[in-house]
Amino acid sequence: MKLEEKTRKIVEMECEDYFLGITDLSLAKNSVIKQFKVLISEYPRAISIGITLPYKISNEVKNKSNIIYQETSCKLNSITEQLNNLLEHKGYKVLSLPKSRIEDENHTSLHTIVANIAQLGWIENGMLITPEVGSMVNWGTLLTNAPLKDHKKVIQ
Repeated sequence: MKLEEKTRKIVEMECEDYFLGITDLSLAKNSVIKQFKVLISEYPRAISIGITLPYKISNEVKNKSNIIYQETSCKLNSITEQLNNLLEHKGYKVLSLPKSRIEDENHTSLHTIVANIAQLGWIENGMLITPEVGSMVNWGTLLTNAPLKDHKKVIQ
């Protein structure tokens, strides 16, 4: 089974509604990516994982949106840890990017930028907008030197 297929299966074991993109960051023209030129030379491929947040929710649940975000962040951590283990076991280097405030001049996060480069949506007002659910996605990112092919998968 190809690494891309194994990657998808790991994501699907953790969640039903997801976005998965694999891309070559060494070709990216973004100003934030350019700041990490040395890092990108060591880890030229990126895996972008998005977990869809509930978008048809009651007002009661909206008040608990921070809890929902934390739960999806925990799922993202689990997914990235499993992907990290898979790729390292195959002998590749992997770097999981933590949630952070690394942003470009438009206050766009690094996770959002990588998901955009992976063609999972477009950036508007610092957020990634997907055709399927708008901005209702929590993103995680792994950098690697694994020879993964560009890939995009959206499950709704």
